[in-house]
Amino acid sequence: MITSFAGLRAHERERDFVIGEAEDAPGFINAAGIDSPGLTSAPAIGVMVSEMAAKILKAEKKTDFQAERKGIRFIRDMDIEEANAKIAANPAYGRVVCRCETITEGEILDAIHRPLGAQTLDGVKRRTRAGMGRCQAGFCSPRVMEILARELDIPQENIVKSGKGSNLIADSKREG
Repeated sequence: MITSFAGLRAHERERDFVIGEAEDAPGFINAAGIDSPGLTSAPAIGVMVSEMAAKILKAEKKTDFQAERKGIRFIRDMDIEEANAKIAANPAYGRVVCRCETITEGEILDAIHRPLGAQTLDGVKRRTRAGMGRCQAGFCSPRVMEILARELDIPQENIVKSGKGSNLIADSKREG
């Protein structure tokens, strides 16, 4: 039998939560010793710690903060009239890139150009599901990479799967 672990938590002798700014490290907020009721308490602890951090940083409330992001509307979820109107307005929504998940070029463009837009293959995947289907990105990755390179104005050699060092194409100018 192989045992797996989800992690270990620090344990407080007094069996109580330790939440507050560390006396010996100004600006550092401890949130430790959070035993069994911690999951239930997590939302309240999050609010409490964020208020502490705001006070320490003398942060001001952002007046134009948008609490909810606008999601991507997928062609596959639209009725035929709405889909046809979307494609008529922007033909990129009529070009299916990921056949397994029915993801269009227009939806990938939305994922790239939204606030905090996708800049990696996995970024596109998380926002659209392109590459999550039966072929596991075997067919759509090259096209997604072309779109990313074009829209981010970078060579395809610089496109990464998930972060630094996860390039899928080697630089043809490099030796060895």
